[in-house]
Amino acid sequence: MIDKMKIYHKYTVMAALIAIFGACQKAELRKDTRFDKGLLNFFLAIPGQSTEYPAVAAGPYEDGDTIYVNVPTTEEEPVDVSKLRATASLEHNSRIEPALSGIMDFTNPLDIRVTDGDGNVKQLVIKAVPTLPRTTFKKLWFSTADQLGIVRTNISGMAVVKDRILVADFAGGTLGAEVGVRVYDANTKALIKTIPAPTTFCMQVVADDADHFVVNRYNIYGAGLMLYFYEDIDSAPQLILNYVAGAGVPAELGRKISVIGNLKTGKAYVYATAPAVDNQIYYWEFDNGVVRSTTPQVIRYAAATPWTFATVQRKSLDAESDHYLTYNNYDAADANRAKGSRFVQFTPTMDVFGMNTSNHYYKIFDFEVFTIDGNQFLAMLTQGFFAWDATHVKVYDITDPTKMTLVSDDVGYRDFMLFESDAYGGTNYNRYGDLDVNISGKTVTIYATMATNDKSTAGVMAYQMRYNR
Repeated sequence: MIDKMKIYHKYTVMAALIAIFGACQKAELRKDTRFDKGLLNFFLAIPGQSTEYPAVAAGPYEDGDTIYVNVPTTEEEPVDVSKLRATASLEHNSRIEPALSGIMDFTNPLDIRVTDGDGNVKQLVIKAVPTLPRTTFKKLWFSTADQLGIVRTNISGMAVVKDRILVADFAGGTLGAEVGVRVYDANTKALIKTIPAPTTFCMQVVADDADHFVVNRYNIYGAGLMLYFYEDIDSAPQLILNYVAGAGVPAELGRKISVIGNLKTGKAYVYATAPAVDNQIYYWEFDNGVVRSTTPQVIRYAAATPWTFATVQRKSLDAESDHYLTYNNYDAADANRAKGSRFVQFTPTMDVFGMNTSNHYYKIFDFEVFTIDGNQFLAMLTQGFFAWDATHVKVYDITDPTKMTLVSDDVGYRDFMLFESDAYGGTNYNRYGDLDVNISGKTVTIYATMATNDKSTAGVMAYQMRYNR
């Protein structure tokens, strides 16, 4: 009885499977079903890598079409298009000739013949296109203070004017022929001249948007804030702002300054920050090189904890411009690293876009936001918690500021976080550091300083970024 039941169940299951299979077969072979698409997509892969790169445009394709497949390459290691692995996505009952097997040569376009399920034939051409990533980076050089002849290694300022690098080599209350701004050829790094400091207690050297530059005295020991304008490296300094100590200047105002616009003709703004004075940002408006008022306008960024140092950049000359701000609340007892630097973009109505703190190190010394082809990029100089921790340059795409919240395992992170430089060592107790960029078309040279207590680790670095779209 048991054996008969087993046989009965066996044939019942088989009958059910045949019925299901038959139904499926009938659905696939309906007389009105067409199989005329043939090739649906074409893929290329680099041997040894698992990623398959699809065609720029997916199928179906028309007879005579050329199908382009972008294959990533770099200047350092160009892709070998003579050795690529090809695969194809074909519609039911379609076939491709020649057969795709193993490693194939795409040095020249490959002619293929695709026969679809209805028997139609299409002649197509496959072309492999070596394609650089959207952005590429490479290190150009790093020169130490010893190599550059910089005497005061705690470099407090740096700017780029045309093909010249201007490095602050100030000495507090001391003046002299070798105390001032050292001017270097950006390509050869040769010293061109030293511009004597215009006064004592100078801090920063900063370029405007028209290749002029300013040197500022910051407010220490009641010195007040003074701003000296230079039309070029051979011109005499002109005092364009004197915000005297008696006018209520906060201590150390001018530790960081920034400039946007043209300080000779047209409109410009100069910004200055100091250690936490109710988290206030001070700025002055200039018309044709003349300050509208020596009394600054003030922005209070109430969302921040009291900062140890900060720097700000105005996004545009528009009256209702956004601002970029980094501030640091340094706490030597911050065991959990909960404080440190923040980077934000804020609107005139104080809508704030903040960067996730995992995207930078504990201290952000300086930054520059720049535009290429309508895209906003952020270059940043950042260091870890301790004075002797490594320092890096990082570059991000912040065209969409909401992406600043992304973290490393989020979708799209690699389109946001573009680059991190080598690690640079040295001890930086003053928490100084400057970064500037020189833009030529779609090539950007990023310069940054290492301000340390030793001439073998202090210096200037240069990286090249290329936008390949």
